[in-house]
Amino acid sequence: MRSVPMFLYPITLIFTSMLLVGCKPNTPATPTMNPIAEVAVTTEPVPPDTCLLKVGFDAWEPYHYLGQAAQPQGLDIDILQALTRELNCELQLVPGDWAHLLSQLQAGELDVLPSASKNAERERYAWFSNAYRQEQFVLLTRTEVEMDYADFPAFIEAGHTIGVVSGYYYGDLINQLYGEKPQAFVNAQISELNLARLQDEEISGALEDSFVAAAIIRRKGLSQQIQPLSLSLAPSEVYFMLSKKSISESQLAEFNQAISALQQNGSLAELISRYQQ
Repeated sequence: MRSVPMFLYPITLIFTSMLLVGCKPNTPATPTMNPIAEVAVTTEPVPPDTCLLKVGFDAWEPYHYLGQAAQPQGLDIDILQALTRELNCELQLVPGDWAHLLSQLQAGELDVLPSASKNAERERYAWFSNAYRQEQFVLLTRTEVEMDYADFPAFIEAGHTIGVVSGYYYGDLINQLYGEKPQAFVNAQISELNLARLQDEEISGALEDSFVAAAIIRRKGLSQQIQPLSLSLAPSEVYFMLSKKSISESQLAEFNQAISALQQNGSLAELISRYQQ
């Protein structure tokens, strides 16, 4: 799963849809200081009996990020808006960094996180929806450095380091390698920091989602400096995580029904295709 533009103060943005019976009522949002930038907090009152899904997201273009006028946008934002219309619910979007968002979901302060991979640790505190799309992580390297390795263990055995994002789950292989040689991995809060370290030759490679990598490289004009290596992780299913403290199993079932409805009527495929062009 998860990161590109700057993080701001978490701002409350309400997208009106309809009403899902049993969603938790709205509670006033408390703005949290972000160390990078700040914007004014905007809120809109929601009737106390109105259904609300509070969704956190990190900056991970093109899936979810703050665009012009600090408005959330991206593929997963579009999907979430379609889901809340299907659920007759309202959507409150809260930006932050991924590691902090995970802790908020665990505490029940957030209801949903998008772009999640499933693992046993997360299943202790979160439900996982049905899969709604796929992702594939690639290894980015500097273009002037020639590298040819059969697999990730060989890359690490050669003494190279890999930039990863704190709190992201990259699958069993990377988990195993991280456990065996943690010194081979460098953690960052956002993906752009990994690319900056890569340019500064502080790391040898950076693991990133293929869509996200393409978006960063295109937006920053880095095609002459950074390229994807032939090494990549196998495609994996992507899920929504729902907090067990704020979402019941019956609500999870309704959420999955909404995903199925979007899959069956073609809406989900249409949204994804827009970002593949």
